[in-house]
Amino acid sequence: MNIEARQRRSTSERGTAIVESAIILPVFFLLLFGVFEAGRFMNTQQVLTDAAREGARLAVTPLTQTNTLPSTGEITTRVNDFLGSASITGATVTVDNAVSVVTGSITTTYTRVRVDEPYQVLTVPGFFSMLQVTLRGEALMRNETSE
Repeated sequence: MNIEARQRRSTSERGTAIVESAIILPVFFLLLFGVFEAGRFMNTQQVLTDAAREGARLAVTPLTQTNTLPSTGEITTRVNDFLGSASITGATVTVDNAVSVVTGSITTTYTRVRVDEPYQVLTVPGFFSMLQVTLRGEALMRNETSE
């Protein structure tokens, strides 16, 4: 094989590598961004659930100073403070203090706290910019003052 033939083949191989990279790199980055977005999604879901649990825990325990249950406003403030520490704003907090469960002749009262947050996909700007879902964290706890 002469020198010209070797140079032609080496140039051809370089061109092939560039074309392969141009095809594979966007797919690789899309996969990488998808993994990041999935992690962010799961983290946000867990924070919402933890915030709802924190609110429900506060809601079912009487306050030590007054021995009364906290108001819906106090519960909402606690949940929003928890969410604020995770940089989540704009969540809707719903507190239902009168969830009754009847088992035989025994009625037990529970408190349900729901936290809804509109979740926007951010990783690939413009590609999934219209995709938005509402994530919900929910906790149900038995009232300690319930019989």
